[in-house]
Amino acid sequence: MTEIPPTIALLVDADNAALGSLDQVLAALAKQGDARIRRAYGNWFKTGLRSWDAELSRRGFRAVQQSDPVKGKNATDLALVIDAVDLHHTIGPDVFALVSSDSDFTPLAHFLRERGAKVLGFGRPTTPASFQAACTTFTAIQGNDAAASKPKAEPKRQPTLAEMLADAITKNADKHGWARVNAVANYMRQHYGQSSKDHGKASWTKVLKALPGYEFRNEGTTGVAVRVDPGA
Repeated sequence: MTEIPPTIALLVDADNAALGSLDQVLAALAKQGDARIRRAYGNWFKTGLRSWDAELSRRGFRAVQQSDPVKGKNATDLALVIDAVDLHHTIGPDVFALVSSDSDFTPLAHFLRERGAKVLGFGRPTTPASFQAACTTFTAIQGNDAAASKPKAEPKRQPTLAEMLADAITKNADKHGWARVNAVANYMRQHYGQSSKDHGKASWTKVLKALPGYEFRNEGTTGVAVRVDPGA
């Protein structure tokens, strides 16, 4: 009797994954079972995700549209989590493959593993250890779309927390250098796979307050902003 391969649900967080990594993931999953469920989640109207449509269709993915009802809040994560829980209770895949570098999926990985599913994580090498450890196995994949077509380069030095924060603040700052902390938090999650909890704090405001060289305004409100202290 022919053995039936395990059923795999492949769920991709397009906000925190590289399009060029999909072939690496599919090749790895081909050795594990049948990835018959293939879904990618994102707001496809965003400029950075418009190139995904044709590539997802070519690889047999369902593109799940998730708009951002509130600026700075990522609804994509919640849509992926809801679908994963629904799939677990209905179709019941043997394996869940989660493609993201976002530590927010750590509770989902724990949930699925505790209920008997195998969880295969795929993300950048800088993916927070909490998510990596929550998966049955975690595979580090290339972090940019061009990587698949280029020869391997020498490993690059990973940026420090201060360097990542400087980048996040600069990219979201107004003409006076002020950046909303919630925008900085979103940038850190999307571009570096970092959350405040990875640095032992409940919020990015607390992380920043514990570091030298920053000043704040509107503290204690949802509009709290930060900038590099000009006098530091």
